[in-house]
Amino acid sequence: MNSFARLTLISGLFIAPLATQGAETKTTNPPQPRYQVPALMMVTWAEWPEEPAQQDVMARFIKSHGFNAVECEVNLLEMCRRNGLYARLGAGDINELRKQATTLRDDRNVFAYFISDRRRRNSFPGFANIARSFAEADPNHPTIFINRAIWGEYYEFVSTVKPMILDYYHYHWDGRRYPDRRYIYLRSICELARKNGIPAMRCVGAGVSLPQIRHTMYTSLAYGVQAFHFWPPWMFSYEKKDNKPVLVDGKIVPRVNVPPLAEVARDIQPLGPTLAGLRSTDVYHTKPFHPEAPGAAEFPKDHWIQASDEHLVVGMFENLQKHIHFLAVNADITRERTSHLSFHPSVSLVEHLDRKSGKWQKALLEKAGNRSILPVKLPPGGGDLFRVTRTK
Repeated sequence: MNSFARLTLISGLFIAPLATQGAETKTTNPPQPRYQVPALMMVTWAEWPEEPAQQDVMARFIKSHGFNAVECEVNLLEMCRRNGLYARLGAGDINELRKQATTLRDDRNVFAYFISDRRRRNSFPGFANIARSFAEADPNHPTIFINRAIWGEYYEFVSTVKPMILDYYHYHWDGRRYPDRRYIYLRSICELARKNGIPAMRCVGAGVSLPQIRHTMYTSLAYGVQAFHFWPPWMFSYEKKDNKPVLVDGKIVPRVNVPPLAEVARDIQPLGPTLAGLRSTDVYHTKPFHPEAPGAAEFPKDHWIQASDEHLVVGMFENLQKHIHFLAVNADITRERTSHLSFHPSVSLVEHLDRKSGKWQKALLEKAGNRSILPVKLPPGGGDLFRVTRTK
């Protein structure tokens, strides 16, 4: 049974029923989007030097590590414009920020306005007023309110606040935070976002190993998350001596404080332009997925794509032209795995997005009777993006 249609009750946490989403059984069209992210958003924090020229050095360093947006105040917007970065504005006075928003409605370098982090349902009516007032000042950029997933209040949050983006955090490698619910939250939050025509955004706990960060990021992408920010936030800084910047050839010396996260961000960066334009349609898991993935959906037996190897997650997508894409993810963080995907004869072409060139390349398929087989080798927690051409 496809778990999009299940009621799930785990440790007293009620997750609302989700609409069935089989590739062959869609019953409703998705709503027209209320807001779309301008890119696959990778938002980071940085320590900024005072001089504009040195700020540019930091900005270029950040972009080289796969991030395209920074948490900052309005005074750094011009730096963002110079360097092609998006700005997540906030953390200051809300009333002052709302006044500034009236002048920023057409600013392409503004991503969003950060308002609040992990507040309970009694704050939602106030958040609704804030969201409305910001939308009046600037209808083009969302306000961000971060939901704590384990409180299970995001359905009420969406119905009350009517946000332009649904942001949440769940540090699922922390055993105190119900790691067994990782896919429950991904599935329910991403489905809730789709039903409301808004993107899903996730705050990721970055203080873990490289395979764990890969797993978090790629499984989130497979479920349809389109924007990320991270904890701890102090990702980028620069060398100092006696509290003054160390200069080499007249430039600051930036440093990345969470190297595994930067490695994953660089790995994802080439996929971003394609993923930002896709709409999630399904997510499937291969066994074993219990208890690691309660609520995970298996491949329907009559689906045109099948997989039997263990620990595989496949996110299915469409672009505006209804072209089919899928993201294959190795959900095993302990070792590299080669999974074999089997395609119905109606599949005439499978292409792989090459990270180095950014171009689609024809995948080499093997034959097994009248079906085609695609071997996919993935690092622990890693993923790859493909697109498919099917004959009618």
